[in-house]
Amino acid sequence: MNDVLPKGYDPKLSPQELQSKISYLGIKKANTKIWQLFLLGILAGLYISVGGHAFLVALEQGMGKIIGGAVFSVGLVLVVIAGAELFTGNIMMIVGAISTLFPIRKILKNWTVVYLGNFVGSFLFAFLIFKSGLLNTHLDINKLGQLAIKISENKLNLSFMECFIRGIFCNILVILAIIMSYFSKDIISKIFCCILPIMVFVASGFEHCVANMYLIPIGLFAKGVPFYKHYIMFQNLIPVTLGNIVGGLFIIIIHPNRIRQLITLFSHNKK
Repeated sequence: MNDVLPKGYDPKLSPQELQSKISYLGIKKANTKIWQLFLLGILAGLYISVGGHAFLVALEQGMGKIIGGAVFSVGLVLVVIAGAELFTGNIMMIVGAISTLFPIRKILKNWTVVYLGNFVGSFLFAFLIFKSGLLNTHLDINKLGQLAIKISENKLNLSFMECFIRGIFCNILVILAIIMSYFSKDIISKIFCCILPIMVFVASGFEHCVANMYLIPIGLFAKGVPFYKHYIMFQNLIPVTLGNIVGGLFIIIIHPNRIRQLITLFSHNKK
């Protein structure tokens, strides 16, 4: 075993290496062309929706929220390893704005385009899953379809404050998962770093705006709600999105030493 790994091998990046990586990724994201951001946002929406559908299947099979949360994490695993632009993860770009490495308008551009891309990818996946017949049997809604309807209705029945607070807790865990995956050098470690925090947020009932871009429409489709009435999903998405932003900013800024190190590094790179 000692011959497999080089002597002195460290499976994780040092804090300095992590800072350099976050610096590089922040600059790259801020300067990516709009059409590329949009396409990568669609991809992330599809990836998260794949995880969301696996979550539904796991619950329908009686595997519970713990297993459901574990399979749901495949969405973030695909985003991190295969590559895509996820709105909730891109909250980390705020560090670049604090250090004046790039203007806030570039972050707002990224967030807006990526959010729209995530929505298109998720909503499209929900529509295609519904049309695939996986939610019905001989024109009757099956157990999977009934579960999708129940989850969608539960999310729409949450109050603004409930959505907002659950969104805060959710993105704290998502950002931690992404940071830990950045620390990891190998793919297996990155996968485990994504699975555990995501499993916790799903099992705990926290709310993720991109996941809800799939979980709410799929329930509405199964229920027979026409396209023009799907705007009802925004009574959940708006407060959850705001909560996700607050949660992401909180977990980044709450570590003053880390943020100072990042700002110092950004300022050095800027020179």
